[in-house]
Amino acid sequence: MNRTKLPLLAASGAALLFAGCAQASALSDALEAVIDTTPAGLAKSSASRPGDWASFWSDTKEGARYIMENGSDLWVVPTFTNHPAWNWDNRSEENAYPFGMGLARQVIDDRGNERMFFLVSFVDSNYRVEPMVGYSWVARWPIGNTGLHWGAGYLAGITMRGDYMWLPCPLPLPVVKVGTDTVSFYTTYIPFTNVFFMYTSIAIDNAGSRKMPLSAESPWVKTPNLLYGSWGWRYVDNGEEESPNTVKNDSVWGVGLRHYSGRSWQTDLRYKKGSHDVKVPGSKDMSLDIETYSLTIAYNIDVAKTFRLFAGGGFGVSHAESDAGSDWNVHPALTMGFTWAATDLIHITGSMDTNISRFKGVVDGRDNDYVLKGMPTEFTLSVGLAF
Repeated sequence: MNRTKLPLLAASGAALLFAGCAQASALSDALEAVIDTTPAGLAKSSASRPGDWASFWSDTKEGARYIMENGSDLWVVPTFTNHPAWNWDNRSEENAYPFGMGLARQVIDDRGNERMFFLVSFVDSNYRVEPMVGYSWVARWPIGNTGLHWGAGYLAGITMRGDYMWLPCPLPLPVVKVGTDTVSFYTTYIPFTNVFFMYTSIAIDNAGSRKMPLSAESPWVKTPNLLYGSWGWRYVDNGEEESPNTVKNDSVWGVGLRHYSGRSWQTDLRYKKGSHDVKVPGSKDMSLDIETYSLTIAYNIDVAKTFRLFAGGGFGVSHAESDAGSDWNVHPALTMGFTWAATDLIHITGSMDTNISRFKGVVDGRDNDYVLKGMPTEFTLSVGLAF
């Protein structure tokens, strides 16, 4: 080999080796940055960790414990599901209103980023219940001096869906948001189904107060039982916007009995009933009566001494009846709302209660296999006597 080429080959080899090392270092730094967004990164940075699995798992537990013990409570409201027209020819038959409930526990770390654990349950696109649990990290940047910020990050969770045989499915998703430290609006894109899912949160800084027992003079302790009556509006979706049959949303009334227990829990036994007009082309209009018995357990977030937000779930038994027939259904029931102890004896509650029920043979002009995927959702105001 020509001796004049030896220095050139050596220099080229050194350059390739340096580039390879630099690339490996960059990948290592990127991986450490991602790991630092997990709960383990809240306990200790990757640069300070030995790098073995045992230390990562130990720091993950420590970070998770810190979030759960020191984080603020979040009241999470599933808000809207967008089925893009470019991918959903039948979008009118998909559910766009994911009525349900959600709770989360969140901390803002030293860099101003959000870290939270969440639990939500809502009505999916196919009018079935969909629970989801997981962890979310969002980096935040201020929007001038407005007090608002925007953010971007991810959520990593587990969900179960009826159209996937209720098998646990991993859910790594991107997240963007805009909001304040108290109220935030989030959107995530779900590539598996090509939909955009939106949700809203209200944060209550109660890390210290929720660890303290309620005083004997607290309305939730002094009078732990509540007998109430409710009145409001019920939304019923027949699951087919293009269906020849149209179900009218109408008023609903109900009664209930509630019991407060522990620091933050309530149990509700409720009965609600409403009647809905159904327009059937080519036939006379009909009336559809829906009544529901439900039992739910909810977690309370104290906003003030006499004001609480709650969210929870349970099960319900519903009966639908019309001139065409009647049907019973056992189904999940979700609830969220607020309670205000106006006085020691009078409590006022506003709630959204979703009953994910399905009925057969109750709509005229359809065969017996037709399922009314109504998901009756009640928006009610209740006045109760505490004792």
